Amino acid sequence: MSSGTMVVAPAGLPIVAAGAIVVAGAYAVTAGAVLVARAVGAATESAVRAIGESGAALEREIAAIEAAEAAGQWRRRAMADIVAVNARLRLVRERAKAAGIGLPVPPPLALSAEVTPALAVRWVSDTEYQIARLHKEIDAAAPPLRVVLTAPNTGADRDLSAELDRYRRAVADRHAPRRGPVAATSVADVIGLLDPDATTAELEQMLAAAAAIPAGAEQPMYLRQLRYQIVTELNPAIERRRLAATWVSALDDGPLAEVLSAVDPPAPLRGTARALREVVEGTRDLTPELRREGARLMDWADETAGRAFVRDLVRRCLAEDGHEVLDTFEGKDFSGLRMARPGWADEHATVVRVHHGNRIEHHLEAARSPLSDSEKATGEERCAVANAAMRTVAAAAAAAGVEVRLEETPAQVAGADAVEDIETASRPGVRYHT
Repeated sequence: MSSGTMVVAPAGLPIVAAGAIVVAGAYAVTAGAVLVARAVGAATESAVRAIGESGAALEREIAAIEAAEAAGQWRRRAMADIVAVNARLRLVRERAKAAGIGLPVPPPLALSAEVTPALAVRWVSDTEYQIARLHKEIDAAAPPLRVVLTAPNTGADRDLSAELDRYRRAVADRHAPRRGPVAATSVADVIGLLDPDATTAELEQMLAAAAAIPAGAEQPMYLRQLRYQIVTELNPAIERRRLAATWVSALDDGPLAEVLSAVDPPAPLRGTARALREVVEGTRDLTPELRREGARLMDWADETAGRAFVRDLVRRCLAEDGHEVLDTFEGKDFSGLRMARPGWADEHATVVRVHHGNRIEHHLEAARSPLSDSEKATGEERCAVANAAMRTVAAAAAAAGVEVRLEETPAQVAGADAVEDIETASRPGVRYHT
């Protein structure tokens, strides 16, 4: 008998999750979780691209990407766009909630094998249009903003309502596709630089500053100050909030949330998701420290989703081979399964552990030491069955384009010192390493 370890290359997981193997049930959930985790990473790496560019840019690039046969790149870009737009939907929902306005905000799109890049293009374009419309509705529903300027010398008050009304159109125009930097010569142009996902409070702060800008020779100086405030203070804060929303929407909704619901993150990260939600709600800033924590939390989520997917891949292949699930278990850095064939009764079970890095360890577990040559032969036969079943896992993964390696070590006597003790809850009995 031999021990075996199969290594599933993490880079291959998105290909499998894209639909090569997993199509339904729990497998679709864990596959979707992998898609979400990887797409969040792609969206984060792109620093949450300029709003209004994703769908149109993707559409323009499709022909070139197809010509280069870069279907994987096409899919990754499409999935990243979906994650980014899901984050914007979360921000719209939070803004409407803060304003006390009931709006029919579209639900986020759950990533799955059925979401094709072409569908992603259409959904992203349609949803960004809906987001712009919803922001305008929230703007229109906001109570009138009244700003009064007191002259420092005379003490006389000056109502700036007329100026505010004049600039509201420029505020609405900020939802159009983003322009490049503009010269500080027009109040309306500078206002248009405000990020479309600004909160009502940020919008009012900017409008009040714009309304107070005087005409005449001093106006360019005040315009430069307003532009500086928008570009270096307001917009970076909104971008940080959008990044937090990217993480939160993935952690709270869809297949990744479903997979993570059964496990707790490492102790240092257990308050991170709550802190990120506060950022999305606008009550907290995404500090550099919290940003690092968020990145570590998403790394953990990616690793956990990958292990869950590989575990379900193993479960599916072994089930097709005639095994039934006895139980599942979780460890610090692994997910496990105990499965057996119906005819094995309580005598043997195939135990599989998916470790950190998607390394699969497996062995045949015996309820007790063999008492006769016949029982020993039965154990060896079942060990061979378990070995063959694991080879079907390797074959299925390879057929889906996932790099696997099945390693076998020399034969070992059950219970010998050479047999490595595996970190799980101990069970009475003997391990036949397959």
